[in-house]
Amino acid sequence: MYSKHLAVTGITGHTGGFFLDSLENAKYNGSIRALVRAGSDLARIDASPLSIERVVVQLDNESSLLGALEGCDTLVHIANIGFSEMVVKAAVKCGVRWCILVHTTGCFSRFKGASAGYNMIEENLRPMRGRIAITILRPTMIYGTSSDKNMFKLIDYLYRHRLFPVFGDGRNLMQPVHARDLGRAYFLVLANEQVTSNREYNLSGGDALSYAEIIQIISAKLGRKRILIRVPIGLSITLARVYIFLVKKAKISVEQVMRMQEDKAFGHEEARRDFGYDPVRFSQGISGEIEEYLALKKRAQET
Repeated sequence: MYSKHLAVTGITGHTGGFFLDSLENAKYNGSIRALVRAGSDLARIDASPLSIERVVVQLDNESSLLGALEGCDTLVHIANIGFSEMVVKAAVKCGVRWCILVHTTGCFSRFKGASAGYNMIEENLRPMRGRIAITILRPTMIYGTSSDKNMFKLIDYLYRHRLFPVFGDGRNLMQPVHARDLGRAYFLVLANEQVTSNREYNLSGGDALSYAEIIQIISAKLGRKRILIRVPIGLSITLARVYIFLVKKAKISVEQVMRMQEDKAFGHEEARRDFGYDPVRFSQGISGEIEEYLALKKRAQET
């Protein structure tokens, strides 16, 4: 059994589209209120056979949220974690009984520059559980289509360059998760409220791999051999500091370089136990994204 009056933020985004796929596959028959930003691409929503009401909203504006959430009983907040507190406070005032929030495993980083803000948000939310049920979902790095901002750039770099620099030894573990698995997971959490209400789950990929292994898998699927240039971490930090000193608007920080040595692999046993979460292995999941990249590349060359 699941909500009959559902509000969703971020449904036009990367994982939001796959969540909508899952709702459609289940023939969800409740009402859906899509909270969208002005100027959002609504083509996917318009093509859906489900009953979807579109409401333009400002997620950082309480009065805007109050009008958008009125009459809803459940909220799935897929949009930016930075809006979570404002969204939940508005949901409480509107009588929403359950919020499902999509956050990040970035809260587990030992580097405070990466984790402190996320942890503060979650600490501020937990006392609200006396007034509203809150379920927190924490994906790892998301990939799956050209819409992802991580793996697609890596695929492009590996396609175009023979040499690939690696900060440190490349043994740090990662566990990327496919956007389709996340969309399915959001639906399963929604459909299993008796178990998932007021819980917190990590949503990671099917296997943990070293950064070097990820590069090797992508390179092999691209049919290209790559030479990894391992830059010792001490030298990497020094080079980053020089770069920051010389470039006014540096695109990398020393902490980001140091985080390249940090493991970002997290188990998802609780999600598997409670709602059957079963994510695809990276070597299988990345194939579709590489095929999409190559198709786009071929199309660009033909025009």
